[in-house]
Amino acid sequence: MDRKIPPKEKVLEAVKKAVRTRLKISSQEELAQIALKFLRKENKEYTLTPTRAKRIALEIPEIEVKAKTKKSLNLRKIESCPICGSPIQEIKIKNLANEEIIVGYKCTSCGYESDLEAFMPMKYEFVWRG
Repeated sequence: MDRKIPPKEKVLEAVKKAVRTRLKISSQEELAQIALKFLRKENKEYTLTPTRAKRIALEIPEIEVKAKTKKSLNLRKIESCPICGSPIQEIKIKNLANEEIIVGYKCTSCGYESDLEAFMPMKYEFVWRG
């Protein structure tokens, strides 16, 4: 059976409906499953990946996306936000020797912040703020 990719507008409505009915969804997999139930009422062939559901949820102002992170001791420099893909800004302070040091990272778009240890998102939460 061939699966069909639903148009963005339909996914946006399904994601909105999913979070609005549940008020809080605890993972992007769960978000995709619930949104897919709404989509499949219209077309049983529709498919939806958790990553696409999350990316579309990030565009909906009424939905707050929170990321729970895992500790990573071998932190590599991050170039883009692990949540939304936007540019990352370094958070710097001056130490006692008056040298600038990086103490964390902050997204220029979605508000994701991390210190030098808490880095990669493990799990997402989607909360209705409408």
